[in-house]
Amino acid sequence: MKDALLTLAKQNETQYRMLSGMLNELVALRETVRGLDPTFSDVLEGKRKRSQEDTKEVVTATLGLLNQIIARLGAGEVG
Repeated sequence: MKDALLTLAKQNETQYRMLSGMLNELVALRETVRGLDPTFSDVLEGKRKRSQEDTKEVVTATLGLLNQIIARLGAGEVG
């Protein structure tokens, strides 16, 4: 059990580092484009809304599954 938790913690750290790096790059890119195109914010908002609509079902299902796993682990069902 300890090894599994350690592996998960290490994997979580790796994912956090990758996500943080990607977000930093995305912010830099967003701000660069915003400086070059005054219509960028409006275009970005439209694309963001469409993307959220397109992925809503998958995101909801994935979060639901993860919440079930967390609840089961918290209740001691798995261990």
